[in-house]
Amino acid sequence: MPVSITFNVDADLLKQCAEILGEPVTVDRDGSGDVEIVATKYAFNANTRLIQSIYASLDNLNLKDIPPQVKVCNNPGAFADSAAEQAFALILPAVKKVFYHNLRTHKRIFKKEPVQTLKNKTIGILGYGEVGSRIAKIARAFQMNVIAYTRTQKEDLNVDQFAASAARLIAQSDIMVICLPLTNSTRGLVNSDALNMFNGNLIVNVSKAEVVNKADIFWYLKRYPERIYATDVWWNEPAIVDDVPENCIFTPHEGSEVPGDFSEAVLNACRNARKFMDGFEHNVVDPGEYYKLQ
Repeated sequence: MPVSITFNVDADLLKQCAEILGEPVTVDRDGSGDVEIVATKYAFNANTRLIQSIYASLDNLNLKDIPPQVKVCNNPGAFADSAAEQAFALILPAVKKVFYHNLRTHKRIFKKEPVQTLKNKTIGILGYGEVGSRIAKIARAFQMNVIAYTRTQKEDLNVDQFAASAARLIAQSDIMVICLPLTNSTRGLVNSDALNMFNGNLIVNVSKAEVVNKADIFWYLKRYPERIYATDVWWNEPAIVDDVPENCIFTPHEGSEVPGDFSEAVLNACRNARKFMDGFEHNVVDPGEYYKLQ
């Protein structure tokens, strides 16, 4: 099967892709291959049989026009380690007031004030896929209690409890970390109703901005100035059209910008495509879950 990659890769990575796939691979944005390895855009022709994303989430692809004979696969685990690290890069400055104390000490104000500890705090992981499981492992090192919510529960020694519903997890969490993919069912899931159930003081988002209702989280941060929303994603990024609330810690989607992780994500997508070419379908998704809502 001819294979096309619809984004730029260097010669060395292209060679590694060809070795995994066992087929010639071309970089072709017009999508001439029977198998397409894609990032933010895809194209297909009458012979296309597989659209294989290098990302775990597929909300960046408008899959509404995918014909039924074309399979679509995501790439679970892509950038998961970086995203989990980014979650704690946001959590620790919030609970230890790093930015606050840094500004004060630069002004020559050396004054200790109480900070929180993660030990014995309950971290609620909303969406327990590859990213969530890695966050749980790190949380264990901090001696945190771990609860998680997922549609597909399986035994995991790093999880103390699987919540019966997203609402139950939100209500029980001291710190909530959002790891859900953006689909039609999760868009705006964290809204005013959900926020009213949250009794903790820190919400972290390392998934997609649109899982959180922007108007509702802005209202929440204004109502509770002592609480923090720490996020690596923003609505309509890279454009920032709103004033960022003072009790919001915001990084520019750094959790998916690690060069080594990018190469590994591409290679892992090629491995999954090779399985498809051998007659085994793994990580196939329903494109209907990812239709962009109008």
